[in-house]
Amino acid sequence: MKQKIGSIAAADDEIQPLIAQMQIEKTEEAAMLKLIEGTWQGQSITAVRCGVGKVNAALATQLLIDKQVSAVIMIGTAGALDPNLRIGDVIIIERCTYHDVDHSGVLIHYHPYMKDLWFLSDPDLVHLAERAAGQGNGEGKIRTGRGVSGDQFIDQAGRSSIIEKFNPDCVDMESAAVAHVCYVNQIPFLALRAISDTPHQSGSKAYHQNSSWAALQALTLLERMMGELGENRPE
Repeated sequence: MKQKIGSIAAADDEIQPLIAQMQIEKTEEAAMLKLIEGTWQGQSITAVRCGVGKVNAALATQLLIDKQVSAVIMIGTAGALDPNLRIGDVIIIERCTYHDVDHSGVLIHYHPYMKDLWFLSDPDLVHLAERAAGQGNGEGKIRTGRGVSGDQFIDQAGRSSIIEKFNPDCVDMESAAVAHVCYVNQIPFLALRAISDTPHQSGSKAYHQNSSWAALQALTLLERMMGELGENRPE
């Protein structure tokens, strides 16, 4: 059975290659965002460019959920915090959290009353992505890992404290916010993040040099997932 997938990305070069392949059926505008509905790889999909940052990502995610999507999958780029990662590698985000929120208990003792600080991705989607990772010849390596999100680009100087606190594989500006909204709505979530900058090549300059090519690596993995999605996700 077809699933209705919500796909979200922060930037045009992360989402437009997907939209270009869709059979578009309808475009709606809400909250200054465009929700593009159609089919892709045999599945119903609604795609949206949310813009950069956590609030923009949360807003767009709720709009997708209000469209009755069965899962939300974020695609796009991230900065590597593991020095072994290279530009174009893809992280299947198994869990994520905020690196710029007070973690002394804000998310645990107050809404949404989490058990710990990590938002977990849907295990079925993680496993599906892991299977899909072995089906093609992407230009980078693919592995499962953890991510953190915050509202700024992280250069080399800012990486050390984040690594010490969270030991993440990568950092971005949206995934945890998308996961947060999915968590409170009880909607399956997954993020696929391709590396656009590394500890050896970091900051906004590196991001702009590499983002378009790197984003295609995450999209390629999502494309391989889509054909199997209806067969492998339980109703």
